[in-house]
Amino acid sequence: MIDLKELIKAGVYFGHQKTRWNPKMAPYIWGHRSGIHLIDVSKTANNLEKAAQFLKTVAEQRKPILWVGTKQAAQQIIGDIAKKLDMPYINHRWVGGMLTNYPQVKKSVTKLLHYEDILAKSEDYNYTKKELNHLLKLSEKLKKNVGGIRKLSWPIGAIVVVDVKKEDTAVKEAAQSGIPIVALVDTNADPSAINFVIPANDDSPKSIKLILEYLEKAVQEGKDKAAQLKIKADEEAAMAHEVAKEEVPGMLALEADEETENWDKAKKSKPVASKKPTTDKSKLKSKE
Repeated sequence: MIDLKELIKAGVYFGHQKTRWNPKMAPYIWGHRSGIHLIDVSKTANNLEKAAQFLKTVAEQRKPILWVGTKQAAQQIIGDIAKKLDMPYINHRWVGGMLTNYPQVKKSVTKLLHYEDILAKSEDYNYTKKELNHLLKLSEKLKKNVGGIRKLSWPIGAIVVVDVKKEDTAVKEAAQSGIPIVALVDTNADPSAINFVIPANDDSPKSIKLILEYLEKAVQEGKDKAAQLKIKADEEAAMAHEVAKEEVPGMLALEADEETENWDKAKKSKPVASKKPTTDKSKLKSKE
């Protein structure tokens, strides 16, 4: 479990003003100071550990985890962590229907890949400089919106969200799609739709970074364990294949010997047909 001193040092316990609070966050609020709500860091630590263990399990199952944080304080952190883990992310703008209408959104991903392919092989195409600049602008725009989900695959194991109030559309779509939600929830947000609530300051880059890096470590452990299990399974499968190859000739020879032995036994045990007595016709005539 994470050290409470680290949470306090990062300012995780600072909430919003009392006048801007959401009553559903009352169980996670310790008190207030100068009109600012203070979050109970012990509950933050406990909930963070539960969320980390859940994400570790998802990673062990080799399912993708979607990382979402479009506010300025979270954009860079979300992008860096998702890239390290080689997982999908959204850190610029949530496109409506990302989860509920993904086939339509995937068309934008395909278009992005097409533009990138053209720009990479511009020498092979007869495009003018003006046309290439136009394609570059379109590519950059699409890259901001859907560049992080080009490798997104289904089913999605979980979604990690920073600031559920700002990412309310993402939360609604994930809940509608049945995707578990792990989220940083501040005192001004509604935690009712969140499966794993991490009560924390979602405005401070230090707070966001500390919590997301803790989750990152758990996910990386899960990925490493999944990789080890896969290597072990492949080795066992290869070994079983080799053993089977060695055993097959011996088994065939044994079966052939058994068939020969059974044939010999059957041949020996077969009853000999008795000959019918012959009748001498000349003797019968002499008696008459």
